[in-house]
Formats: sequence, structure tokens, C-alpha cells
Amino acid sequence: MIENYALSSKGLYQILKAKNVEYFYHANTVLTAKTFIQQRCLLSRHQVETEKLLQSPQKSDPEDKKYDVWDAIFLDGADLHVKYSQPNFYGPVLFKIKLDMLISPSFEKVYVTRSNPMYWRDHTKIEDKYYGTLDQFKVDYLTKTKLDSQIMFTFRTPLRELKLNKFLHSIEIDEPKILLKLKSGGEMEAGKYVRSAIEEEMVKHGLSHIPLETKQHNLLSKCSCAFGYTYLYNTNYLEFKRRFTRQQEN
Repeated sequence: MIENYALSSKGLYQILKAKNVEYFYHANTVLTAKTFIQQRCLLSRHQVETEKLLQSPQKSDPEDKKYDVWDAIFLDGADLHVKYSQPNFYGPVLFKIKLDMLISPSFEKVYVTRSNPMYWRDHTKIEDKYYGTLDQFKVDYLTKTKLDSQIMFTFRTPLRELKLNKFLHSIEIDEPKILLKLKSGGEMEAGKYVRSAIEEEMVKHGLSHIPLETKQHNLLSKCSCAFGYTYLYNTNYLEFKRRFTRQQEN
């Protein structure tokens, strides 16, 4: 039973604080991020679909539905763009969530995955999908014994409880310099295209007080994101478009 793998959010909070984790992170496409801002909360992909809102397709959608994580919000314990010095596959818009959400009555239980559900198979046992105790998680996480990015923090049937005005610390966006041709004519850098879309929605929906920041790289950074986005644009434009488009194509 999945309920047997529900862990105490308050207990998880204490462990993460002790491991110097300050925030949760959720990366997504421009289109899906706009929906979250319009609704003023993070939503599961199931809820977005049910309410006939807009979201970009994800490669993991079939597995998420099959393995019963479609109605869950996924959060990471690290900024994967920074951790791996490359663009985040899920999108150029990063929601930085306050860890204090774990001590909110709205999130008493958390399900922590041992691996990304897109790698689960029919024969994968539930004990190999989720941590059964906080002690098991504590032994693995940030101890260099596992690939930490495979460990995800999921909140099942979250409804509208992950409110941005309450739990969002900031939004960070990637701002590649690639020039995009606009339907209205002219050109705009992809990064400015993203910023204008996100900024417009934040102002429109009463979230302009939340910081909107550009992903920063210091002089010693060896991040490959500039190359990565250019390569993606030139070799897989459809994927680039999936991540950056501001509106759903008809």
C-alpha cells in the first residue's frame, strides 16, 4: 500500500535542515510556469489536465500515469542546472520553494522516491520506488552513496495548497542569448522572451513582489548552458520550442 510509504514532513524538514538544504526546486517550461502563476499555485499534471489548463507535454507523462504519480507535485532538493552545469531538461523557469512548507499543516505527509519514476518498470517493487522510513532516506541523501537527483520529494493530490504567495521564495529564469523570430515581426533574445512572459503574468496575478531573478554564473563557473541551448536550438528545435514557447499551438 502506497500509504505505508508516507513520511512525516516535519521529520523530513529536520533532516534536510541538518544537511543544509535551504529550498526545494521545481523547474518547468515557460507555458506550464505561466499556468502556475495564473493559478497562483503549483499544480499536479493531473489537476492541470482536469481543469483544462495549459501545460507542455513531458516525456515521462505515460510513466507518470501508469505508475500513479500523475496527481503529485515533484520537488528537487537541489538546483539541477547548477548541480550539473547544464540546462534543466524540465525547463528554463525555476520555482524556488521555501522549505518551511514542510511544517505547514497542508503538507503533513511526503513521499520520497528512490529513483525518477520515468525509470520505473512493471516489475519495480514499491519498496524500490519509495523510501519506507526517514532513517533510510537520511543514510542515502547527500552522502555520496546515491545519485541525489534521482531522489524526489512528492506530494500526492496537492490540490491548490502549494500557494505561490505563501511558499515561493523566488523564480529564476535561464536567459540564453539566442535570437528568436517573433510572429509579430522582429527578433528577441530567448531569455528576454521568457522574462517578459513570466514578468507579465506575475504583475497580472498579484505576484510582482516575489523576486524574478536571472540564473547567475560566477567567473569560475563551467556551466555549459549557453552551448547546450545553442546546440538544442540547432539540432532539436522542437524540444527547444517545447521548453520556451509561451502559448500552446493550435
